[in-house]
Amino acid sequence: MTERFKPNSTVALIIEHEGKFLMVEETNDDQGGRPVFGMPSGHIEARESILDAARREGYEETGCEVELTALSGIYDYVKDYETIERFCFAARLKSVPESFTPRDPDHEIRNVRWYSKDEIMEGRANWRTRLVGLCMEDYLKGQRIPLSAIHIVLP
Repeated sequence: MTERFKPNSTVALIIEHEGKFLMVEETNDDQGGRPVFGMPSGHIEARESILDAARREGYEETGCEVELTALSGIYDYVKDYETIERFCFAARLKSVPESFTPRDPDHEIRNVRWYSKDEIMEGRANWRTRLVGLCMEDYLKGQRIPLSAIHIVLP
């Protein structure tokens, strides 16, 4: 029997407040260490639900508790030698701080700050991945799937 293929499952959050969007800045080691930005995102861990992963990633990358409001899109991203399934959520901060202190266990986040829609869309050359634009476009179109469409199946 050959080894079973397993795609990477990830979550991302679009956090909007007063017309701005919360983005994380990090260094992209795959591109020579240049700075890139994108929405808070990361991998779903073993024995973790999609919703729990989204809340955890939001907290780790921004240092703030988040409330998920809707699923804004699902993206089947096939590139090079991997497949990524991304679940992008609309979310809001439970409390908006004056500054952000990421709780990032990987120490990859360099900065967390608010971006305007124009800054995000015009910053395409510095997106962490092209999924930034796809997720933002769907969110800005008003695409929302109720969280009730996600069923957590317990053992």
